[in-house]
Amino acid sequence: MQSDKRPSRPPSAPAPGDRRSGGWRPFRNWQLRTKLVLITLALLAAICLAVGLSAHAAMTSFLTGQLDEQLAQASARANLSQEEFRRDSDEDHEEDDEEYDDGGQDSENVATRLNGPGSRAGTLNARIGDRGVRGAGIFTPDGGRQDLTKADEQILDDLALDVPPVDRTLSVGDYRLVATYNPDREYTIVTGLPLIAKEETLASLTRTMTVVSAAGLAAAALLGTLIIRRTLRPLEQLSGVATRVSRLPLGEGEVAMAERVPAGIAVPATEVGRLGHAFNLMLDNVAGAFSARHRSETKLRQFVADASHELRTPLTAIRGYSEMIRLTENLSEEGRSSISRVESESKRMTALVEDLLLLARMEEGHRAEQHDVDLTQLVVESVSDIRAAAPEHRWVLQLPDDPVTVRANPGQLHQVLINLLTNAHKHTSAGTTVVTSLAAEPGAAVLTVADDGPGIPADFIDKIFSRFTRADTARSDRSGTHGLGLSIVDAIVKSHGGRIDVSSSEGKTEFTVRLPGSGAQPAG
Repeated sequence: MQSDKRPSRPPSAPAPGDRRSGGWRPFRNWQLRTKLVLITLALLAAICLAVGLSAHAAMTSFLTGQLDEQLAQASARANLSQEEFRRDSDEDHEEDDEEYDDGGQDSENVATRLNGPGSRAGTLNARIGDRGVRGAGIFTPDGGRQDLTKADEQILDDLALDVPPVDRTLSVGDYRLVATYNPDREYTIVTGLPLIAKEETLASLTRTMTVVSAAGLAAAALLGTLIIRRTLRPLEQLSGVATRVSRLPLGEGEVAMAERVPAGIAVPATEVGRLGHAFNLMLDNVAGAFSARHRSETKLRQFVADASHELRTPLTAIRGYSEMIRLTENLSEEGRSSISRVESESKRMTALVEDLLLLARMEEGHRAEQHDVDLTQLVVESVSDIRAAAPEHRWVLQLPDDPVTVRANPGQLHQVLINLLTNAHKHTSAGTTVVTSLAAEPGAAVLTVADDGPGIPADFIDKIFSRFTRADTARSDRSGTHGLGLSIVDAIVKSHGGRIDVSSSEGKTEFTVRLPGSGAQPAG
């Protein structure tokens, strides 16, 4: 009356989430709303960056064009001032070119002639002739002139002629310069304007764009989180319904699936609503299937109970007539063997019918009479019985100092013990150690049957308490097992409000029975 269980364990599969199994994906573990907020912020940041770069490039182009226009005007004024001074000088003095080049004036006079009317502060002017750079200086706000260094003059002397303006870094700062050559007079006029105004404008634009973008991203993150969380709230409610359904006891018995997605969410007009509507349809279908299964199981249990009850009488008659024939008739050796075989099989059939009838009654809610049972004494007697029947095993008892009592049916508890001990005996080899231990905990008695056998396959543990389940399907029924032993143990323990658990690995299998009740404490 026990379930077979001892083939070798299959190799274990990779654990879920193991990197080798391809399940390790950190980004996949993030919540959907977190992903949506981050993706939205990333897109907005990219847009802000693109807008900022475009604005910076447009402003740079605009300011550069404006500065070039001002520089062209300043260069024209400088060249005009030089020509006017030359005409005045020719009329008054009729000097030759060499005399004009010096003009009888020093570099300061040359710079003064270059800074014509309309020149603004910061304007750079210089004249480059055969004698080098002359009059190089910067027009100051007070109308004076700031001289340049020799290194600055060298930079001016190296400028290309009659080309678009270029940026150069001088000792007084960054300047945009243009060099204009006068072929008639054979000298070059260099004009420059400072870049500081342009740079300050671009820096201010950059700061403004950065602050505005950061504020916009922060506001988008806050509002986006609130909006996305509100939008995804129906999904959370749907997940809650699914979680509550997953916790329902759907394994057996009548299942009442009252959980449904609220009608306000299950609206087919939206994506989430269609999901909720489909989920409700699925729950309706599953509830109908469970109801049909329960009706079928109820009919089957009733049939098993009725059939078991009806079979008891003919089986008893078969055993009685077999014994009468064996006692009253003069049978041959072969006849006596056949009658013995009939008696043996009828006893086995009677035991099977009794087990089925017991399971059917317990599933219908019938409870045997219960009273205080000395579990310690029951364990000692059961282990003594199995030791006498299987002396080739090593049977070990571990008991507390004080007796342990529970509120239960002694006959059913004895059957639980015998089934567990017989199960360990039948599915382990000779010499195996079987340890039966008993302990008292607050509000519970804990009974454990453990052996050091080969263990139970991992794929069989989940169904080990099901009816007619045997791991070794090739085993003959003559072994005396029909796969009901552990299912009876499970049914009896549950009928007493207890729980049975099993754990197994190579070299150790352990069944643990917990029986609750106020009597589950040391007696006395």
